[in-house]
Amino acid sequence: MDNGKVSIREKICYGLGDSSANIFFGMTMMFLPYFYTDVVGISASAMGILFLVARLVDAFSDPIIGNFADKHETKYGHYRPFLLYLAIPYGLSCFFVFLAPDFSYTGKLIYAYVTYLFLILMYASTVVPYVGLLSVLTDNPSERLAINSYRFPLAKSAFLLCSTVVPMFVATYDKANEAQAYSHAMIIIATLAACCTLACFFGTKERSKPILIETKEKDTLFSKIKIIAKTKTLRSFYIFFALTQAAFTFKGSSAIYYAKYYLGQDEAYLTGLLSAFSIAGILAPIVAMFLIKRNVFNKLTMLKVATLGAGIMALPIIFIPSEYYILSSIFLIMSTFFGELGIVVYWALPADCADFCELKFNKKMAGVLGAVALFSQKFAMSIVGVGIGAVLSFVNYQPNGIVTSEVSLGIITIVAILPIICHFVSYYFLNQYDLDETEVRKIHFELAGMYEQARKLK
Repeated sequence: MDNGKVSIREKICYGLGDSSANIFFGMTMMFLPYFYTDVVGISASAMGILFLVARLVDAFSDPIIGNFADKHETKYGHYRPFLLYLAIPYGLSCFFVFLAPDFSYTGKLIYAYVTYLFLILMYASTVVPYVGLLSVLTDNPSERLAINSYRFPLAKSAFLLCSTVVPMFVATYDKANEAQAYSHAMIIIATLAACCTLACFFGTKERSKPILIETKEKDTLFSKIKIIAKTKTLRSFYIFFALTQAAFTFKGSSAIYYAKYYLGQDEAYLTGLLSAFSIAGILAPIVAMFLIKRNVFNKLTMLKVATLGAGIMALPIIFIPSEYYILSSIFLIMSTFFGELGIVVYWALPADCADFCELKFNKKMAGVLGAVALFSQKFAMSIVGVGIGAVLSFVNYQPNGIVTSEVSLGIITIVAILPIICHFVSYYFLNQYDLDETEVRKIHFELAGMYEQARKLK
């Protein structure tokens, strides 16, 4: 590595790790609810409780895994060993969750709990270390952005693959063999997920090795969570992050209601709209890095433009009549595109925060900080799910029912009004985050001096 530079090959291999993660997101977000209710035969209420239990497991498992990775080092480093040893179990967990064994209803429910919680734990045990890995691939903050510019197009491509290929594959089977279709599709998907995770392990290298000064203070998970809670810089980032993820999830999760009931379009239109979201997610990081490299924006300014732009682009959706469905959809896609412009930046910020914590608090926290980011994302998704259900219930929404003016207003609320609020409030908290370019360079310079001094003392 020269001046913190990382090769294109290594950037691609790191990005494949997020491809694996987005295979999980794509399959569970788009197909698992339908699979549980319509293929397996689990009731919607039982499925909702299962997902709630899974979020509780996430709440405890993510920071524990992150802290364990931070504190334990092997010959492969702190974070990469998880990718090596758990790649195959992670792939198997993806496969097992999409099986529909011929059990009794109780047996099916127990099987769903065991396999889904296994999937959640395997996902957390690979993705939490994966997020922490970015901080030790390079000490160079600009290079971390460059790595993310490869990472997110690869991640969104995997999501696009799931959203297009899997439905086409399942459609080749008749309805009576739908369960078999999903199990066969998941053989391919699970293998791909495991291979991407292994490629990330074999194609990357942990280089940055923090040198911490010994103190009497215990280095516990609680002490790290306490630092996050009491430090304005960290607290502001995670509130911003959660609100941003909530805005994304509102738009993505409500798209089916928006296309089918508000715009009055068919399944083909919905597929096209979802594909456009994925394509926006592929192109936006490339555009963002182009603008940052050309010094049009620095990284925090780029993030502010992305956040404000996403909110502003969603405003016309509130007022455009449903008969102008193409124009309305364009603004929704543009809102998504602007939001995605910031993704290369805000997923790089936990690594900057890790450097900040190492310098200010003498603690290695990359794994914990990454875990809290993931938990913020999952927490936001859970709150959004409750919010969508509450809004639709309030306006008396009925599946395949009459679309009243109240129902239309409810749909506009979840697809535009609530995301706009999330974007604008998150912009406020983003302005409270004070690790700008100058401060990050200063931290990087001071840490480099500490490393050099520690090496001379050895």
